[in-house]
Amino acid sequence: MEKNHHVAWADRIGLNKQWARDVEACSNVFGTDVYPAAVRRFRCNIPNIKGGPQLRDEIDGYAKEELKEWKQEALKWLIENNPGEANNPEWLRRSKEDIEKESHEHLYTFIIQLLEDNGFGFYESNIEEDEMK
Repeated sequence: MEKNHHVAWADRIGLNKQWARDVEACSNVFGTDVYPAAVRRFRCNIPNIKGGPQLRDEIDGYAKEELKEWKQEALKWLIENNPGEANNPEWLRRSKEDIEKESHEHLYTFIIQLLEDNGFGFYESNIEEDEMK
């Protein structure tokens, strides 16, 4: 049987268009205070695809593991390289806020790459088999 790429069920309900709007929204507000909310909205608009890639699970796993570790390492690095400031609660609060802001850039990049790696709403399947269902 020949395998081809075709539009996933997600596109029939408009997720490709929504994801494109989310990408544009994130791009338009990059560097502003609303960027984190735009990235969170984008993240919330990505489900696991039935019979396809488990996008939501992969994003959640990245956020809970790799991104969390990155934030901890970034704070550790800042503290080690700024020993005089490390005891200043205001500096520590601002540093954590800056790390959190930057973490949204990492999450956005991960989501974009994940969608690209998975064909941005397309996945490999057997068209004949899908049409028979």
